[in-house]
This record gives sequence, C-alpha cells and structure tokens, in this order.
Amino acid sequence: MKIKNIHINDFRLLDDIQINLEDITTAIVGKNNSGKTSFSEIFNIFMNKNKFEFEDFAINSHSNFQSAYEIYLSIDDTNKEEKLIELRHTVPKIKLLLTISYTEQDNWVNIKPFITSLSNSNEIKILFEYIPKNSEKLFQILKTAVETNESELIDEVKTHFSNYYQIVVKPYSESEPTRRVELSDVNKLLQCHFIEAQRDLEDSKSNNTKLSSIFQEQYDYKTRKEDNSSDELISATNTANEQLEEKLKDFFKDFVDSFQEFGFPGLDREQLELESNLQVENLFKNNVRLVYNHGNNKLPEKYNGLGYKNLMYIISKILSFEILYQDNKCDLNLLFIEEPEAHMHPQMQSVFIKNITKFLEDKNFNVQVIISTHSSHILTNAKFESIRYFTKKSYISEVKDLKEFHERLSESDTLKFLEQYLTLDKSELFFSDKAILFEGVVERLLMPIFIKKIDEEDPSLKLSEQYISYIEVGGAYMHKFKELLKFLDLPTLIITDIDSINPADDRKQIEISDDDSLETSNGCLKNWLPEKEKILELLNATDDEKTDGKTKVAYQTKLTATTIKCGRSFEEAFLLDNLQFVYGKKSNFSSFTKKLSKQTSEQDLKDNSYEVTKSIKKTDFAFDLLSTQAEWNTPDYIKEGLKWLAQH
Repeated sequence: MKIKNIHINDFRLLDDIQINLEDITTAIVGKNNSGKTSFSEIFNIFMNKNKFEFEDFAINSHSNFQSAYEIYLSIDDTNKEEKLIELRHTVPKIKLLLTISYTEQDNWVNIKPFITSLSNSNEIKILFEYIPKNSEKLFQILKTAVETNESELIDEVKTHFSNYYQIVVKPYSESEPTRRVELSDVNKLLQCHFIEAQRDLEDSKSNNTKLSSIFQEQYDYKTRKEDNSSDELISATNTANEQLEEKLKDFFKDFVDSFQEFGFPGLDREQLELESNLQVENLFKNNVRLVYNHGNNKLPEKYNGLGYKNLMYIISKILSFEILYQDNKCDLNLLFIEEPEAHMHPQMQSVFIKNITKFLEDKNFNVQVIISTHSSHILTNAKFESIRYFTKKSYISEVKDLKEFHERLSESDTLKFLEQYLTLDKSELFFSDKAILFEGVVERLLMPIFIKKIDEEDPSLKLSEQYISYIEVGGAYMHKFKELLKFLDLPTLIITDIDSINPADDRKQIEISDDDSLETSNGCLKNWLPEKEKILELLNATDDEKTDGKTKVAYQTKLTATTIKCGRSFEEAFLLDNLQFVYGKKSNFSSFTKKLSKQTSEQDLKDNSYEVTKSIKKTDFAFDLLSTQAEWNTPDYIKEGLKWLAQH
C-alpha cells in the first residue's frame, strides 16, 4: 500500500497544491516560507485532532467568507434551498485528500471502510475536511455579531469560527455521496510520524535523556513479545533490591533506632525497615542514559557532537515508530523528517538520504518518508525525480514535480547532463531566488564585486541582499539548462561570450569585424537566446530577442551604435570599457604585462584590444582585478544584465 497523491486546499500558503509521492523517499525543497512546514503540519492537525487557528485558512480564502456572507444575506423564501447549496459550496473549507493504491496482499478489513461503489479496483481516496457544522447557523451568528458590534466580518469570523467548524473524515468520490468514518478507522490504515527540526537528546532541565521513552518502548515491546531478555532484567533488579536492602539496613540503623526515643514501635513491637523498590518500569526514566566510551572514559551524551546526536535521535525515533508499526499492524506509515541536516557536517548530510532509504528497506518497514530540507548536500544524493520543489507567488505556494519534468524531457542527453551536474555541484539552485549562469573562473571570482558595484551605483536595487545561485558552465552547455530553469520559473541571467569565429577558416577564433560571414561558436547564443548564429545579427539583437520570460542573456555589445568595435571575450570587453584604467596601470597587470608594455597610447590599446587580450592568463587576470577593484568599472553588458536581474 502506498500514498500516490496528496491534494491540499485552503491551508495557509497551500491554497491548491498536489504532490505525488515516491514509494519510499520524497524530498521537499524550496526557499524559506514557501510552505514546506505547512505540508507536514496539516497532517499533524488532522491525524491528531489538533485545533485549527483562523490563520490556518489560506489568505486567498478570506474573500470567500465575504462572498458566503453576501449569499447568506440574499436568502429569502423563494430561493432558500438554492442559496444554502451555494452557501455551503462557497464557505471556506480546509481539505486534505489522499489517493492510496493497494494490492491484494493488503488488509482488506482496514481498506473496506473507504471503498465506494465507484472506487477503482486498486485505489481508494480519503478526504479530511475542516468544514462548518451548519453553514446557515454560522452565518446567522456572524450577522448578529456584525450588526451588534458594528464590526468587520473577518473580525467576527476570527472570534466565532472555531465553535462552528469541525473535522470530518470520509471516503471520497466525485460522483456519489459518502458517509463519515471515524479517525480510528484511518489509524488502522495509516499512521503519521513526525521528527521535528533542531533535535537534542539531552533534557537541559533534568538529568533525563530524551531517549528514555524510546528505551521504555523497546522494553515494553519485548515484554509483550515474551522476550526472555526481559526476564533477565527483572531478575537482575530483584537481586539488586535484595542487596540494596541489606546495605540500607546497616546504613540507616541509627536513624531507625532513634524512633524508639519517641515511643515507636508501639505495644505491638512492629519493626520499621527500609525497602528497595527498584523496578524495571522505572529504570529508563532517570536511571539509564546513553554515554560514549572513549578509550574506557565514559562521557555523557551531551559531550558528543550535535550532528551525531541529531542522527542518533532520528534513528531512535524511527525504531520507536517501527514498534508502533509492529504493534498496530497498520498498512502504511508516513514519516515526516524536518531539516535532518541540523548540525551535520556536509559529508554526513550527503550520505543521509541514501542511508535512510536503505535502512528502511532493510527493516522491511512499510513507510513512505517525506524529507524537507535546505541542504544542497542532501539533495546531491536524492534521486532527481524524487524532488518536489516548493516556490511561492504572493501568498500562494506552487509545487514543481521533478518527476514530471523527468518524464516529459525528451532529450535524454540533456536529462543525463542535468542530473549529473546538479548531483555533483549546484543543488542550491532549488533554494535560490534567482540564478546567474556564467562561463569561467574570471566571472566566478569577480561576480560578488560586480554586484557590489551595481548596488553602490543604485542602492535601490539591493541585488546583494537577494539569494542568488551562481552556476559556472561553458557556453556550449548553457542551453541544456533551458528547460529546467523554465520549469522552476526562476529569474535567470546568462552571462556569456560572443565567441566570434571564421567559418571559412576552419572555424578559427577571429576578431569582431563587419564581415557578415562571421559566426558565433557559442551553443547558448545559437540554440537558446537570442537564437542567432551570425555575429552581426547578434550585435544588432534587441532586448526582447535576448529575453525569454524570466531568462535574459548578456554578451558583449558594440562600444557605440555607429561603430562595430566590440570585445570578443570578457577580458577584451573589460579592457575596452576601462581603457584609461588599464593603460594607466600597465605595470600592475601581471597577466599580460608584455603585451601591454608595447602599447604607446590608449588609442593603440583600443585598436589592438583583441591581440592584447588573446591567450591571456585568465586566473591571473582575475587576481589583478581583485587587488584594484575600487578603480575599474563593470563591463557594460554585465552591468545591464545585473540591473535587469535585480528588477525581476
């Protein structure tokens, strides 16, 4: 039995979202405040009968309260039945719909309460709703309160809704009414378990360990199974009690004898004794704790690293959930693990998701795991198609299913490239507000300076305050990101080189000129944006042609509208936009000192820019600029691109 699909309506940011689950592990990723925690919280509220707050209603549903109120006010004797149906349809409801597949091997007794006459042969649906008990009565109360208090409707809804709403669970069918079922029926079929973020094993307010309850559960479970090891524990505690009583008798003899001075014992000559009452049931509360043996030196749990404590807690909680599974024999378990990366070092994070999946497979524990994470290291080892990407627009979450992307991408080579690239390097793309794709080491080293300079020129842009993913990839491969970036709907700036070549001369690199036969060797410019191959066409491309939705390309441009002079590479474009600076600092550029020394004027430097920067040592050039960053200007094409990105 597996949960195939989860559909949520009108809960916080989750206005209307659907998520398909993997058979074992699904990774939930996205920026902060994109709805990831709400996804697990709705299960917690429904499955544990917790209370909904008014703020749990999606903000977009607030207007529906007003619409429903207006419908109620329009009811009269001629339209009451029709309007009440409309009222019940319009009033906000929080919904959680589970689509579950099952097989002949699953427990039919547990499945039966959710079967409808039109159910598929291997699928059931369970609907959890937070709905009014009686919509007409609710709005009658609201109308009276609004008129009496001369208040706003929403204020009265906040005050009264909890008394008139209820949780209802029932099988779901699109075409036939169904009856309510008890939550106990759901619990026989499905159990939800939650491992919260920021875990710690030690209770700082006592000498107790948070693992004590897990130890107790393990003991109780083995006792119920009539495990002989529990008999050995009981025997050991009985022996310990006998030994303790002998010691207590000697240690407190003077204390007990002193009672005789006050006439005790009485005429019946009773004997006062101390009895040891050490019981196995009490062992785990304050008397057993986890320690770490370092060369026969036992250290308390709190002295170990936070990452290991976190990992041990997760494993221990899973073991305790397994005990519940063995006891209750429910058909399916749903395990939510929130931010397992807390305190873990990168290597531990990287292997976590693979290890947790293998651990559960080996345990043969029928569980589906939902891991919400901000860790790019965890994602590098998650299966590409197991990722569900949460993003937010205004007050609504959207979910992008990488499995759907995986299935619909027709080019297998592109998919393989993306999977390998994201696995090896750039999974933080899923946690970013925006992305910048660029070609080489120079741009990578200088990008923070470019952004700083842009913000200094125009503080309103605040580009440095935005979460940007930097992706270094060659121009020949940039276009392979096209479908993924469109799918994620992520504002993206591509910074690349125009890369002019002579097709008549074995596609040899060549200086930019007005020769209309020159072409670009850059795959991104040819195959993505602006999808042109001729150099002159690229130089004359409009902003619209360089933009595709939320993606824009920036490459070298002409110095002026009336001249063809243009840099072929970043280094040449930088030189042309900083002639005075470069000429004045010729001796400071170790990356091409010899070529610079031959230039006798700024005009010479401009005329010979291609030859001067040809075969330049790129890393050395970047370090030359790092040491003089306050004195030069960002090349115009990069500056324009970054300004666009800041505004999108």
